[in-house]
Amino acid sequence: MGDEQMTFTVDGIEVAAALTLPEREDAVPCPAVFTAPGFAGVKEMLIPDYSAELAARGVASLAFDYPGFGASGGDVRQHIDLPQQLRSFHAALDVLARDPRIDSERIAVWGTSMSGGHAIAVAAADHRVKAVAAIIPFIHLTPTSNVELAPVIVRDALRRLFRRPGLTIPAAGRPGEVATMNSDGAYEWAEEMARGAENYRNEVTVASLPAMLRWSTRKAAARLTVPVLAILAESDTITPPSRVRKALADVDTVEYVSYPESHFELFTDHAAAVRTSTVEWLVAQLGGVTLDA
Repeated sequence: MGDEQMTFTVDGIEVAAALTLPEREDAVPCPAVFTAPGFAGVKEMLIPDYSAELAARGVASLAFDYPGFGASGGDVRQHIDLPQQLRSFHAALDVLARDPRIDSERIAVWGTSMSGGHAIAVAAADHRVKAVAAIIPFIHLTPTSNVELAPVIVRDALRRLFRRPGLTIPAAGRPGEVATMNSDGAYEWAEEMARGAENYRNEVTVASLPAMLRWSTRKAAARLTVPVLAILAESDTITPPSRVRKALADVDTVEYVSYPESHFELFTDHAAAVRTSTVEWLVAQLGGVTLDA
């Protein structure tokens, strides 16, 4: 197994990616999955453990940084452009589908939180995706979900109106701090995950936030026809499970796995169990195999 560093282009921006390939002696194309980090993350957070386990089961993994984040290019840094992020998912799928080492008939997508929402959207739109695993996926926000951000958003808009530099805000903060996420153990999780991610910066542009209120994956979720794995946290206040179930209510190909925990506890208290569930399900959908060490 090894990671192959590569790039592809989205909107004229060079996107950094890592392709993890299984070790095998034959030249038969292998199945593959693709993914990207959750909100404001980089590909070195959480994802490598999944990629390693998938490779051990004969499944390749492509992970990438969004434009403006991590090792990817982009003049505007730490800005969350959701339509561009979704275009990045489609571009990553193109990369895999063109690779002769990959079986283009056996490609799945997975993601966590915000990238779980993107995974749902790309799976609903492109028939080349044969399955989707969405871990605590983003569906939509409500205007009252983080009201302490309102004054910061207004101040940022006024600064940019008068051509002053826009503001940034921590992506993850402690309870009571002004941050995009300050509940469910967000700060502690980000701090721990950042230990192995030199490119991670705990901030996003304030200008990113208003568009998030208008972003929704509900319609995409309702159009899913491929097998779906939805892993939920019942005490999640960031991506509430009720929203996911409602969005997938008419999808008869969905399988739920639920934990009585909050958003980030899935990746601390239940990290191994969630990873095993996801990997086993993806392997079952794609026909991966157990390889000799």
